Amino acid sequence: MKRIKDKNFVVFENTLAEEEKAKLRKEEKVHNIFLRPPPLDLQFTNNCTNIVNGSDNLITKTSVKNGFNANVLSSTSLPMSGKFKVTVTVLKTHVRFIYCGVAPSSFNINGGYMYDVSGWHFRLNAGSLDSGPPTSYKKKSYARGVKEGEYVDIVVDREERTISFAVNGEDQGVAYKDVFNNGDDLRLCVMLYSENDSVRIGPIEAV
Repeated sequence: MKRIKDKNFVVFENTLAEEEKAKLRKEEKVHNIFLRPPPLDLQFTNNCTNIVNGSDNLITKTSVKNGFNANVLSSTSLPMSGKFKVTVTVLKTHVRFIYCGVAPSSFNINGGYMYDVSGWHFRLNAGSLDSGPPTSYKKKSYARGVKEGEYVDIVVDREERTISFAVNGEDQGVAYKDVFNNGDDLRLCVMLYSENDSVRIGPIEAV
């Protein structure tokens, strides 16, 4: 406590020592680590690498062959109820040919160019939608493109049966509606095109 005299009264100013501030910051950091959800359990093609960092997965395409042949899928179903999101951040990309979205468990993880075969996806460079049945979209205009360093929230509402996307926290509106049924086994899905394309995939978080 620091004591300051001022004519007829004494004012006490609360000042924390620097070591006390550092201790509080450390405690807050530890507290936040334990509050964060666990990272998603992922499966991916053998031309990708994954580094788990806290609650996040850092996925990088290692193949020199360009093409949508690097697929990432969550190993277990997304929640069966409620509204939730998974955040995908673009860490590095050559031409921004990256898809993120939601796919059924039947998605062929070893297939190529699956974006209009199975699942419901958002193409980051063009801001467009591509999907398998029942919508079967092909480059449908939806939002602005996403650049390196920006992030996309994939938002699933089980009750409303919708899939939406938000770019840097800005909701882009419903992209897909009534494309899945209650109880369907849904998986997070990401597709990478170029060598060294890299994304950070966050945990599942309630909305």
